[in-house]
Amino acid sequence: MPSASPPDSHDPVAPSPPAAAGPVDREQVTLRLLTADDAPALVDLETRNRDLLLIGAPARSEDWFTEAGQRTAIAHALGAHEAGRSLPLGIWLEEHDRARLVGRLTLSGITRGAFESASLGYWVDHLVTGRGIATHAVRAAIAVAFGALRLHRLQAEVQVGNGASVHLLQRCGFAEYGLAPSSLRLGGEWADCRLFQLVDARWRPTDHATEPAVGADPESVPARAAGTAPESAAEPGPGVLVVGPELPELGEVLDLYDAVGWSAYTDDPATLERAFAGSSHVVTARRDGELLGLARVLSDGATLAYLQDVLVRPEAQQTGLGRRLVAEAFAPYSAVRQQVLLTDADPGQRAFYEALGFTEVHDHEAGLRSFVRLR
Repeated sequence: MPSASPPDSHDPVAPSPPAAAGPVDREQVTLRLLTADDAPALVDLETRNRDLLLIGAPARSEDWFTEAGQRTAIAHALGAHEAGRSLPLGIWLEEHDRARLVGRLTLSGITRGAFESASLGYWVDHLVTGRGIATHAVRAAIAVAFGALRLHRLQAEVQVGNGASVHLLQRCGFAEYGLAPSSLRLGGEWADCRLFQLVDARWRPTDHATEPAVGADPESVPARAAGTAPESAAEPGPGVLVVGPELPELGEVLDLYDAVGWSAYTDDPATLERAFAGSSHVVTARRDGELLGLARVLSDGATLAYLQDVLVRPEAQQTGLGRRLVAEAFAPYSAVRQQVLLTDADPGQRAFYEALGFTEVHDHEAGLRSFVRLR
């Protein structure tokens, strides 16, 4: 799969998974910041895929395949993360009532200032390839990059001949922009790479209903050009629900708030506009261009993520859309420990948020207290 700067690989061709293994849902795939505790699982993962990674990854010493070597590598990766240069993540699959590490994804070479860009690299265990896991992981990484990290551009390099990664990137909105001869040394040899980029801070993912089935002929997957606005991506078909990161126009936001009776917000449009501009992550739900709902989060990206608003038009309520908006809003913050919100005392609100895994503070086993000062 496309490689970023070290340590990830260039998706060598892998054996097909067992026939019984089917596609996984997006909710089953999670990105988590790597920790030293992941070293044993990484040793197992790297060792099991060693022969394949020899083809598409930088050469590794024997120490790499030991717990000590992985702990050292993780420490270096987390050091780069703390310096703001990298985001080293594990790809976790939840299946059969357990979660296991099935791959790695790194946003590396994060550059601020005039660039606001990063390189994307990832790979997935050959035992679970062909099930949509990498696609879900890349889409989640895009949401993080253009959401919490507020980047402007992602780039990826794919070794010439690696058609599977090319089509995956195209499905996720990347566009090819060049060829770099002998750009990366993989498996001891210098490899020519095709260059891809996604440039769109208002990127919005295409709903799963518009995606080809996992395992479909890669040549039948349409390429999607990356542009500077959501409209540049392939348009979903009529009636398709599209949920993803977007900063909507103020006029349609006001109309949505009015539709659910939140007039305290619409009475002061200028303040509401500033609130959205200052939000860390905003997601919307649209069908045929109509704004059906939205959710927004404020976060420091590391320790706290606060869910501020979740709105769904009356005609779209009781359809599961609110649950999906909350999941998308929190998607970039899966590794953040404190995910909090403040809402009214309506019994329906409690049932809704408890169904999503939230607990009222006074019911929390840790005996926490919450305080608020409203003005």
